[in-house]
Amino acid sequence: MSEYDNNDRRRGEEEEASVKVARWGPWIWIVPALALFFAGYLVVRYGFFGGGDVTVRFSEAHGLDRYSPVKFRGAKVGTVQKITIAEDGGSVIVRISMDASMNYALTKGTRFWIVEPGLESGGIGGLLSGTYVGIAPGAGEETREFAGQEYAPVLSASEPGKTVILEAHGVGAVTVGSPVQYQGMRVGRVLGSEYDEKRGLTLVHAFVVRRFADSVRQSTRFYRGGGLDISLGGGGVSVGGASIASLLAPPISFYTPEILAGAPVAEKTRFKLYENESSAIAAADGPHVTYLTYFPGPIGGLKPGTPVTMKGVQVGRVRDVRLRYVDSTASLETPVTLEVDPRLLEIDVNAASTRADVRARMDGVLGKLINKGMRASLSTSLVLPGASAVSLEFAAKPGTGRLVPHDPPIIPAAAAGRGIEDTLAALNDVANTVRGLPIAEIAGNLRSTSARLNTLVNDPALDQSLQRLNRSLAEVERITTVAGQNVGPIVESLRNAATSAEAAAKSAQGLLGSQQKQNYDVAELIRELTRAAEAVRALASYLAENPDALLKGRRE
Repeated sequence: MSEYDNNDRRRGEEEEASVKVARWGPWIWIVPALALFFAGYLVVRYGFFGGGDVTVRFSEAHGLDRYSPVKFRGAKVGTVQKITIAEDGGSVIVRISMDASMNYALTKGTRFWIVEPGLESGGIGGLLSGTYVGIAPGAGEETREFAGQEYAPVLSASEPGKTVILEAHGVGAVTVGSPVQYQGMRVGRVLGSEYDEKRGLTLVHAFVVRRFADSVRQSTRFYRGGGLDISLGGGGVSVGGASIASLLAPPISFYTPEILAGAPVAEKTRFKLYENESSAIAAADGPHVTYLTYFPGPIGGLKPGTPVTMKGVQVGRVRDVRLRYVDSTASLETPVTLEVDPRLLEIDVNAASTRADVRARMDGVLGKLINKGMRASLSTSLVLPGASAVSLEFAAKPGTGRLVPHDPPIIPAAAAGRGIEDTLAALNDVANTVRGLPIAEIAGNLRSTSARLNTLVNDPALDQSLQRLNRSLAEVERITTVAGQNVGPIVESLRNAATSAEAAAKSAQGLLGSQQKQNYDVAELIRELTRAAEAVRALASYLAENPDALLKGRRE
């Protein structure tokens, strides 16, 4: 083989090209797989579970933002997708993506509203939950555009039970979902509230579950719960009546008397909503018996729920306080309605008792007490202003009063005295009297007298006089001592003289007896000697008992 042949072979080998087939890696399928997964999610989310988008027009957004939830009965049923301002700038358009479970609610009767965070929205949870959109399904034709409300509507009950309507002047902290309590247990919730323009009242719709529905009777009274119950008594200040939960989310509570409560009420029965428990219990019928009284003077802030006491023990409450103008006398009077619970007086009242029986027995008891002098009076406190209680105490003479037949019967009030107010008035009179005294003039006289006394005390002549008086007293004491030592001999001498005078008188008397014709003057002399002897003897006796008479003389 020649050299040329070898070169041709090498050239042919160098010019041969190798062919390689390119291969795709597995990562290239990730992108289409993700795209298919997302497309499937959208199909499932909005095709099977999604209810589609709706638009709701609100006057303001109230802090609503994108992705805020839409809630129905506490569950999330949609999400806010977009918030825009209307072209005219007069409203806010909110686009919401609803779950498929709410397709039935996308009708013209459905209502939307915005719920802002706050304690009234459900306590601490409502404060931290943020702003959301509430929905209340309604009836009507299907639609995707809605007009939002500025307030929550009245919801429908989600379970069997009883709904009552409570009439009040304003709702306060009561809102949709606020608890309804009976004897401290949660037995329902507030469905919502509405305003009655004709009567000027707020109507609160309260729902009670079936288990406790029959506890709402004719004598039931509803009141605002929560808050603190502070009382001031002989044992000091006591605080109670509310839990932390009721302070943050005040409930609506109701009270039903144990006996004579009446029959269960019908659906949508209306009740008055009282401000506190005391006024609600005072307004309840049950075994309580009502009476009327008229106080002659100001009632000092007396209000419903104020205790009614006998001997300091509560036996009832004030039910109503009114002010009435009497045209015939051109005067004002304050009829006060009281209620007394006979059970607190240990008067037997049971389920078999009728209201007429309870009234007759209680009227008989109070009639006897009033005949003995019981009257109604106002009790006041030194610490707190106003009337603290209505006291039924014995304040009049027996037989001067009676229970006046009326509807209800009238308990006579005490004619005079309003407790501590009269005392304060007397103290005020004393203060006015003291205020009228010439205090400045009296103080000036006292200062002048004090100055004179100071001058007299500091005068050197006074010191000299006291020294001379001291020396004189010492001299008197010395003379008294000497005289005391000489009194004994003087007394003894006087007694001897009296004895001698008496002996001479007896001798002269004997002489006169033997000689009847003696001169009359001698007989007179004998009588004088006898009297002199008696006087000397009396002087001796007196000096023996009072030796200081030699210095001081005889006491008158």
